[in-house]
Amino acid sequence: MNRPLSVGAAGMATQSAVLDSIAANLANVDVPGYRVSRTEFAAFISPDGRVVAPQNGGEHRLFTQGRLDATNNPNDLAIDGEGFFIVLPSGGGRAYTRAGNFTPDGAGGLRLPNGAELEGVRLPRGSVSFSVDDHGKVLAQVAGRKGDVGVGRISLATFANPSALDLRADGLFYRTRDAGQTLTAPAGAPYGAIKQRYLERANVTVVAAMMALLAAQRAYEANAKVVQAADEMLRLANNLERG
Repeated sequence: MNRPLSVGAAGMATQSAVLDSIAANLANVDVPGYRVSRTEFAAFISPDGRVVAPQNGGEHRLFTQGRLDATNNPNDLAIDGEGFFIVLPSGGGRAYTRAGNFTPDGAGGLRLPNGAELEGVRLPRGSVSFSVDDHGKVLAQVAGRKGDVGVGRISLATFANPSALDLRADGLFYRTRDAGQTLTAPAGAPYGAIKQRYLERANVTVVAAMMALLAAQRAYEANAKVVQAADEMLRLANNLERG
């Protein structure tokens, strides 16, 4: 493959990855706690030391705080800070999330739509409501009992390198070696305060994503034209050699 053709093909592959990443961000703009993904580039260096073409260097997630929206739903929890909720997936083990759209499961647990249960909370039988303060302390109001009943405290987790967490198909993050050790502490300083009746929205900026989408489309089309021109030049050269 000649150089223009290889450069154009590499550029198309790179921009295709960018388009996929932007499309995923826009598709998840309404998912609570979603973290925006960006495609990183690595330069491909030729043997003589020249930069030949950008290569897809993998995805990088941004863990900036999303907007906190009031929902007036007591089951909704948001983190104002850098921590993650610790949840127990149905498949076992531990996972981490910024989503806080929990629902009581009827057995005392609070679960996400994917079935993962919030760690550290067990509502007693007969609970009619519950409250959570900024420090994660959970109090239940139980039918037939006076006063609030303490039922647990929500702890949060953080990592030295959260961008290295493994986001799986269930929408949860899982620890990897590159993410570092799991550091846990009760909600509040330093990992973040719990806000009941709030949800954290995805940290996707729609306008910026649409602008990036248009730029990536133009770049893809430009690289496609390079490939087309290089292919035509190669065809002409082959015809001349035969002639």
